[in-house]
Formats: sequence, structure tokens, C-alpha cells
Amino acid sequence: MKRYAFLLAAILLLPVMVFAQGTTSGSIKGTVVDTEGEPLAGANIVAVHQPTGTQYGTASRPNGRYSFSNVRVGGPYEIQVTFVGFNATKKEVSGINLGETITVNFELEEGETELGEVTVSAQADPIFNSDRTGAKTNISREDIDQTPTLSRSLGDFTRLTPQSTGGGSIGGASDRYNNILVDGATLNDVFGLGEGTPGSQAGVSSPISIDAIQEFNVDIAPFDVTNNGFTGGQVNAVTKSGTNKYTGTAYYQLRNENFAGDYRLPDGTTSTDLDEFREQYFGLSVGGPIIEDKLFFFVNAELKREVAPLRSGLLNSGEPNSFDFPTSTLSQIQSIARNNYSYDPGTFGGTLDQRQDNNKVLAKLDWNINQDHKLTFRYNYVDAMDEEGISRSAGSYSFSNRQYNFNSTQHSFVTELNSSFGNNMSNTFRAVYTRIRDSRDVDAEPFPEVSVSLPFPNKSGFGSIDMGIDRFSQANALDQDLIELTNTFKYIKGDHEFTVGTSNQIFMFKNLFVQDEFGTYEFRSISDFQNGNPFSYNYSYLLPNGNRSANFTGLQLGGYVQDKWSVMDNLTVTYGLRIDVPILPDKPTANPDVANAFPNFRTDRVASGNILWSPRLGFNWRPDLGGDGTTQIRGGAGIFSGTPPFVWISNQYSNTGADYGRVAVNDYNSSALTNGFFSADPNNQPTPGGGSGLSPVSTTEVNLITEDFKYPQSLKLNLAIDQDLPFGITGTLEGIYSKAINAVTYRNINADQVGTSAYGRPLYGSINFNSGFNTASGSISRKDPRFTNALVLDNTDKGYRYTITGELQKQFDWGLNTKVSYSYNRARSVNNGSSSRAISNWQYNENFDVNSPRLGTADYERRHRILANIGYTLSWSERFNTTISVIYDGRSGTPFSWIYDGNANGDTRYDNDLMYVPESSGEVVLTSNNWSKLDEWISSESSLNEYRGEVVPRGSAREPWTNFLDLRINQEIKTVGNQSLEITASMFNVLNFLSDDWGIRRGVSFNNYRAVGFQGYVDQKFISQNPQYNLGSGDVGKPIISFDPHNVTKEEIYNVSDVSSRWQLQFGVRYSF
Repeated sequence: MKRYAFLLAAILLLPVMVFAQGTTSGSIKGTVVDTEGEPLAGANIVAVHQPTGTQYGTASRPNGRYSFSNVRVGGPYEIQVTFVGFNATKKEVSGINLGETITVNFELEEGETELGEVTVSAQADPIFNSDRTGAKTNISREDIDQTPTLSRSLGDFTRLTPQSTGGGSIGGASDRYNNILVDGATLNDVFGLGEGTPGSQAGVSSPISIDAIQEFNVDIAPFDVTNNGFTGGQVNAVTKSGTNKYTGTAYYQLRNENFAGDYRLPDGTTSTDLDEFREQYFGLSVGGPIIEDKLFFFVNAELKREVAPLRSGLLNSGEPNSFDFPTSTLSQIQSIARNNYSYDPGTFGGTLDQRQDNNKVLAKLDWNINQDHKLTFRYNYVDAMDEEGISRSAGSYSFSNRQYNFNSTQHSFVTELNSSFGNNMSNTFRAVYTRIRDSRDVDAEPFPEVSVSLPFPNKSGFGSIDMGIDRFSQANALDQDLIELTNTFKYIKGDHEFTVGTSNQIFMFKNLFVQDEFGTYEFRSISDFQNGNPFSYNYSYLLPNGNRSANFTGLQLGGYVQDKWSVMDNLTVTYGLRIDVPILPDKPTANPDVANAFPNFRTDRVASGNILWSPRLGFNWRPDLGGDGTTQIRGGAGIFSGTPPFVWISNQYSNTGADYGRVAVNDYNSSALTNGFFSADPNNQPTPGGGSGLSPVSTTEVNLITEDFKYPQSLKLNLAIDQDLPFGITGTLEGIYSKAINAVTYRNINADQVGTSAYGRPLYGSINFNSGFNTASGSISRKDPRFTNALVLDNTDKGYRYTITGELQKQFDWGLNTKVSYSYNRARSVNNGSSSRAISNWQYNENFDVNSPRLGTADYERRHRILANIGYTLSWSERFNTTISVIYDGRSGTPFSWIYDGNANGDTRYDNDLMYVPESSGEVVLTSNNWSKLDEWISSESSLNEYRGEVVPRGSAREPWTNFLDLRINQEIKTVGNQSLEITASMFNVLNFLSDDWGIRRGVSFNNYRAVGFQGYVDQKFISQNPQYNLGSGDVGKPIISFDPHNVTKEEIYNVSDVSSRWQLQFGVRYSF
């Protein structure tokens, strides 16, 4: 700890402190010369942001060059140059994009005349600009206003990036490796339980209202070392600000089941109507001056209200998916709960409305202190609630008090001070505090989870009637606090712009998750429930000196240096080095049994202080600048470091085996569950000892980490050419390659390899034929019987991704804008890292060897993607404008794996073993006796046929190609003065609107499909008991499999996505004033 304290103190005491997590502004640069081309030193330059009167002043340097850093995005700008003995000159810049540098050069003539007419000299250009090195997509406010958006999420707009591969993935990387910045503040899902944004588990699709965003960039390989915190991509958004005019908008959007279509099912019938729901958005934005040219405000408030009635019926109700028990059965169970256990489980029957609400508020102040100093303060608030926990289907039925609310509240504060010192220094100070509170809250009184399992009265099978608090929600809350400090300092000397600084983040977590803290019971009959005699009981209890929650702090300290060198007017080279040091000062609870069982590991050891080095080099070359300037060649190479989802780190604090004890018994292994064993008091559950007849679970799972584990890192290479083509078309050809340096992998060090199959698969336990399921089950061999799994988080350098993109775009003078791209993407990984739990990341990783996984196709790869974005604006008159926008997104299907249905390696899992593809019938024992059918199917699937005689790789198969076609129409009607009314209609899945047979989305669940039944391996016992197969000792070890041709039809393999396969309409109205 002493060296960490010293390091932190040293960094904080540095005179320059920079935390660079993306920019919030743009830049202007240029050169002032006389008519002979000689530089003019000391010329006075003033740039004025016209909407706010914000002024930026500087003087040209000895080489005639000048620059303004950290200027507001947007525009227009007027730039005036004065110099003694020369005529004053003024030029206009139409606008500046986020992170862009605009070049405006001046040639002054001798004389003392007054200012002449303003010349428009430059405009925002997200393609041709000297700061662009790696792949980046700028999404302007105009793009936001014209793009169809179903959920008002950032993902609806990041799909405009050609390298986006869906589901938040960029370039084939998991969205867990992305970073989201808003006004420079981190606002992504740092802990990693949701879907990329904080609060997503409560239905929050974007950390702020889309209406509050001015513009944003999607960066994939920005080689400036001030960008960090991702190995996938970075979404960097800047919010709107007030101006010298009072402006505002009020808007409303509506979507419900009446604005949705049907689709054709594989059997030729039509799908049922979409279940009833209503989704509404209400919003208001206001901005303007508090003091003209000096102080401005902007406020946005947005409410989402969604309700989805849960309709369910009981026996003979006529409702679809009815739960076929009579009302009397549920009334009897309800009465027992009330009378015997003093608990009201709530109601049943009828319609239950389930709501999803969220409220967002953003407030922003901008203060122009003077020409050299500008201060911004921004506050963002999100309050979200999602009602969950109720299951009412044909197989199970919940009483209403089982419902819980997933609540998420966020407060984010950002203060930023931009300063200029002289003509060659600039500074940005930023302080950020973000507070997030997530919890599962129950309105009902605490009560154990109770399930009563009963046989259906009129059909085979069992149904479950449930009450009490869900076992995973009895103690489930997460507190997150994030502190960021930023101070960016730049110094210009000659042709060099130097940057030096440090970066610092502090993450504080309190993760409470205790499964079965109130107790969980299952009963086989109503009388058992009445008498309090369950057939199973699960309970978790805190051990002496144990920690109830995982409380820990993570620090991210770093430093970097960089030089941006203008080698020539047409060549800019940026090179630098970044160093990051993750530190975990808190230790988990020590478990001495782990240290004894696994000498190289300890539960109280974390990976801390492992340095991440990130050198980078980028360039931008305009070989014909000074001529027609139609070619730009750019690129770079560098290492990018990110942070893992901190839930992966939290697993080490939560699963030590020394904090909680568990009881898990049933009437097969315990005689204690009799004589009224059930306790209705959640705070007084039966525990081992005291004559209870219970024994604690003798084995437990522990999560460990290697001492030299490093946070994710990848090497990125980027090369691109941008070219102005004939007819006003701009073309781009770009290649991006990313090689893993520190990716993640998991292994179970308590799994003991006991053998190898005939084709080389490692075996980790015994494998037995399960006649009830006609598949094999496994029993893992443990090195130490005191533990179930000992899962280790480790690094691997295996894995890579690359994307090659060709893009064409053109803006027509008569209102048509077009952009078309094609991308080819490959992504290979050892582990997709798609889960928050260590056990899930290990056991659900389809592979040949679960403890030494091979490289396979990543779940996020989309081999081919065609993206077309077309917009057209038609002005009917001065008061009527119509904008039509169409987006086509055609892409290859998601990769998936062919796996066995059964346990082929003894690890107890029946759904993670990749299939062995036989070359001939003699390599397997086929109990279904239909080799010709199996052989025919293998031959018809290229993802299998090319792997005959070996285990098929992960992700070798692919879902069908998917076509997305979305449409948005905006009708603007100007009313009084500058006020206007806009009516919008967005249609999603237009293809399905045109035909019930089109636009249908088909996919495979969990990225795998159990195609062939696995029943075990041939041994002497099988040979003696199955003489019909004519087997001998030479056949020992061969796989025993079964094959059902019906199981591999397209209709069986691919599920139809019900909601996304329908066309949907969303209507909106907006009034701007």
C-alpha cells in the first residue's frame, strides 16, 4: 500500500493533471501571411461564435501560425485578423464538429482600409481534416433528427457507423469493451450488469435524453493518447448549450400494439397479434441567455411511460397460454398463506399492469468569464423503474406480491473550465462525480420464496404456483460512485503541439447479492404446504467475520506524453506514450482452505499495480494539398487499454467461500424437512446446529485471479484513403486490424482431467447414460472435494478482429443526401465474456477443452454488412418542408456453434461441448441407425462438412442473412415567426409492411444448437450389453450418438423473433419555439 500511496500522491502533486477521456470541443488553426507568403508574427486574431457571442482571442506566432483550442462545437464563427499596416480581414466558418480542427488561412494586404465583405472560407468536414487518423463516424444533430429510432437509444444511432456489428458491438468486439462519454464524463455501464448503459436493467436505453445531445462521435482507433478506456469503440457525445436567443421544444412520441403488423409463420399461418402495450415519451427543452454574450442555460426534461398489461387465465378461461388449474386451487393456497403463515401473497386472475417508467433531467450552464476563460457546469439525473418478477404462463403462475421493482437512480455532475494563456498554451480542467444506485425493491412484506408444484388436473405434467420474494431479489443492490479529475494542458512550440499529463479515476462499489437470504422452499402438494413440509430448502447465511456485501475501490492512475507534429502543411504526425496503472487497495476475505488446496492462489489476492503501456503513432497526409486537395491518406498503430466490467473483479470479493454458508437440502438427502419444518419468518430461517438436523453445504465455489492479470489491451492498426471522386462523390477505403494483447479467459483449477476421448477431447469426470433424457450426464472429478469449482480469471493473447470498409457518399444541391457502405468483418476470440458471472463465462463457452479453450469465431462477428442511409428534403413552400429518411441495413447472421445434446467431457454441462464430425460411419456408434441421413445433413452444411474427422470450431455456423429497412418522415409546418410544428412518423421493418413473408428475423438461442444427441463413449460394459452393434475392443472410446433429422430442419434450428419480425409505427409531434 505504501508504494500505491506514494504513486497517487506524486501524481496528484504534479503541476499538470490531465484525465483525457475524449474531447468536448473543436479547434481552429491557420497561418497569417502577407502577399509574398511571408509569415506575419503578432497579428491579432479574434474568433466569435455567432449564436452566443463567445469570443476567442490570440496572436500569430513567429512562424505566422495561430490556433484556438477548446472552442464550442457548432457555429457559425466569424474570424477577424488585424495587423498594423495591413488591411483587416474577416472570414466565416460555417461550423465546427466535435473533435475536429478547421484550418482557416489568411493573406493580408498592406493598407489601412476598413473591413470588407466577409468571405466564407471553411465549413465543418468530418472526412477531410488533419485531426482524423483512425476510423471515426461523426453523427450530427441533423443525423439524429432524421434517423428512425425505436427506443431513443444511442445504439439506434451508432448503427450509422459502418463498422458497427449490432447489439452495441463495434468492429466485432463485445459492447462490454466500449466506452461512453457525455461531456467528457464516463456514462457507460462500468460495473457491467446491464447492456452498455447504466440503468439498462431498469429499461434505460440512453444515459441522457437523445434530445439533449448536440452531436457525437463513434471512435474506433483514435491514435491521440488522450483517448483511453476501451478496446472496442468509444462513443463521445456533447450536449446542447443555450445561446443568445430563447429557444425551446416540446415533444411527444407514441407507440402501441395497434401500430404493429403480423408475419407469416413457417407452417403458412399468420402470427397472433402483438400483446397489448403502450409506450409514450414526453419531453421539453428550453435554452437561452441569462446575461447576453456572457451566461447561458439549457434544460431538458424527458419522461417515459410504458405499460404492458399481463393477461393470464386459469382453467376454462379461454385465454391463450392459460394456467390450467381452477380458481379454487389458487384460492386454497392463498388462504393457507394468510391463515397459517400470516402472509398475504396478493391477488391472482384478471389483468396485471406492469410498468416501465423513467425520468431524465439535464441542466447546463455556460459562462463566458472573459475572452480567455470559459466555464461549463452540467447536471444529469435519471430515475428509472421496471416492474418485474411476475411469471404467468402455461407452466407457472405467480401471485401479485411476488412482483419487485428494479430501481435505478443516477446523478452526474460535470464542471469544465477552458482557458487560454498567451498564443501557445491552452488548458481544460474537468471534475466529474457520478452516483448510481441500483436495487430490487419489493412493496410486499419480506417472505421466503415458496413454490407449490402440482400435477395438472386435465393433462400431463406439473405446474408451479409461486409466492414470496424471488430468491435472487431477497438481497440485491449495487451502489456505484465514480470520481474523475481532468486537466488537459497543451503547449505549442513551432510546428509541435505538446501534451503531457496524468489520468485518474476512482471507482467505489458496494455490491450486495445474496441468493436465498430469506430462504427458498418447494412443496409437492397443497397439504405439504399447509403442514409446512417442503421437499427442498435452500438458504444462505452470513458466517462469523464474513462480509455481507462486496465493498471495494478501484483506482486507475496513468500518465502520458504526446507530440503532434505538423511536419508540413499537408502532413501531420502524432506520436505519444500512455501508461495506466490499475490499483485495487481493498482485499477480499482470506480463505485458508483455498491457499492449502491451490498453493499458487489465494482468495485475498487481487491483480493490482500491473502497468499497462500504450504507445501510439498516427498520421494524416494530404499529398495534393495546395492543388485540388482531393486525396487524404491516414492511419496509425497503437495499443489501447480498457477496463473490464468490474463485476468480473467483484466476483473475487463475492465468492471467497469464507463469507457465506449455505444450506441446500431435499427429502432425498435429508430427513429434516418434516414436522412443520417451514419457517415463514425471513429473519429466522432454519440453520445448521441447534437440533435442526441440517448440515452446511460441504463444498463451495470460489473465484480467483492470477496475480499478473492485466486489464484488457489490444494493438490496433488502421490505414485508410479518402478520395474526392467525380460527380461530387467522396469515397473511403479503410482497414482496421485489432490484435489481442490481454484478453480474458477462464479455467477451473479444481477440475481434474481423468482421461482423453478417442478423438482427443480432455475428460474431466465420469460420463453416464441418462435413459430418462436419452443423453449422457457427467459427474466432475474434483481435485479437492471441499470445493465445487475454483474458477480463475486469466489473460490470453489469442484473438483478433479486422474490418475492411468501402464507403461512398454524396450530397446533392437539390436536397438528397446519400451514404452507402460495405464492410467485411472477421472476429476471433477465446472467450466472448458475455456474462457477469465467472461460472457462466467458463461453462457456457462452447469449446473442445473447457480448461484450455481454442480460438473460435466471436459471437459479435458479422461477416458482411451493407449499410445505406438516404435522406431527402423537399421544400413545398416557405412554410412546409418534408424530410424522408431511409436506412437499409443488410448483414450476415450471427455466428453459432454446433454442440452435442449431452455431456461429452464430464464437466456436468450438457450444452457446451462442440460436436465431433464423423468422417465415416465407423467412427461413431449411431444408436438411431440412420447414418445415411446424418451423412446427408453433414454434407449439406458447409460449417460441418469441411471439419469431418475433427471437432467443429466454435461459431462455424451462421444464422440467415437479415435485412433491416427503416423509414422516417418529418413534416415541418412553420407557424409564427421562427416557430414550427413538426409531425413525425417512423416505421421499423418496412419490408414486413410490404409483405407478411418479408422482414422475418430468425435466430438461434444462446449462439449454439444441440444438433446431435450424445449418449457416452463405448466401453466394455456397453459392448457386452449391446451385441447388436458388433463392437470389439478396438471400438472402445468411440462416441455413442443419436440423430433425429427433424431436429435439424430450418424450422427447428431457427426461432422467429416475434417483436422485431413485425412492422411497427411510432408517431411523434414536436413544437419548436
